[in-house]
Amino acid sequence: MSLRRCLCATAMLVTLPFAATAQSNNLLLNSFLAPQHPVTSMVIKPWAEKIGQVTEGRVKVDVAPSSLAAPHQQMASVNKGVFDVAYQFHGLMAEQVKLNQVAHLPFVNTSSRGSSAALWRTYQKYFLKANELGDVHVLAMFVLPPGAMYGMKGPIDGVDKLKGRKVYALPGVPASLLEGAGAGVVAAPAARSHEIISGKTVDAFVGYSVSDANGLKTLSYATDITDIPGNVTAPSFVLFINKKRWAALPEKDRAAIESISGEAFAQNMKLYDDLEAKVRAEAAFKGIKFHKASDAFFKDLQGLAAPITQAWLKDAEKLGVNGQEALEFYRTQAAAGR
Repeated sequence: MSLRRCLCATAMLVTLPFAATAQSNNLLLNSFLAPQHPVTSMVIKPWAEKIGQVTEGRVKVDVAPSSLAAPHQQMASVNKGVFDVAYQFHGLMAEQVKLNQVAHLPFVNTSSRGSSAALWRTYQKYFLKANELGDVHVLAMFVLPPGAMYGMKGPIDGVDKLKGRKVYALPGVPASLLEGAGAGVVAAPAARSHEIISGKTVDAFVGYSVSDANGLKTLSYATDITDIPGNVTAPSFVLFINKKRWAALPEKDRAAIESISGEAFAQNMKLYDDLEAKVRAEAAFKGIKFHKASDAFFKDLQGLAAPITQAWLKDAEKLGVNGQEALEFYRTQAAAGR
């Protein structure tokens, strides 16, 4: 039995079993976030179920009941055949995938739906030719609602409230920005943030939305939430399938799957925006205080962010992409909100 089938058999021992001799049109999807997390329950599982519908049952996608690989190993595991379909956080691919980091740049994001559509369109128009994701077949990209700053002992209302303090941050732009502010940064994937924040070894956390903080069980540790104009960053992901498994599907089934992926997938992220609004209202009702960053704080953050944006523009130039044009296109598409 192959390594892939052994892993699957072990993981699914206590669940409804997958067929031991799966047909070639049965696909295994891995979600590294917990089953109850909104990304899994609201985005990934419904999309997987819809594949069965649009292909009239010819293609079945089973979602593993728990993750079969660490967050940073999703693409490698798909290429090895451990599972067929997965998604990976772009922040954990910063050295291999430069261009899609545009969604993580400071002050460029709006909503989940707007930013998801912006990333997919920018990828198609500017980034696809660079072939940074050539090892897999890309099905969709999605951006979660922009991240805020969470104070655990009062509001973060200035750079002075970051300097010298221990802060959890998502890897990539949030971590770099906070390091520039003089914070002692603890960077780790979102899936590990609860163990760090709940241990109260940090004074604040930065990088994901209020709805994700709720889904990751970290929101209750915040006393105050500070929103930044244009937002500090927004976590973005790429959804992909093993190239051989994709090529083995009948052409009409590939077309059916693509009809609910790409742009359609991005538009469906409005569900996440609705969730974000709901969770924010609930958090305010429970006593968490919301603040808008002052002009002075925002100006300081812009100064810290400038080298991050310039570094991305240089990476784009090296890859033969007009970075300034692509960045403006992304901003315009995100601002449109759909």
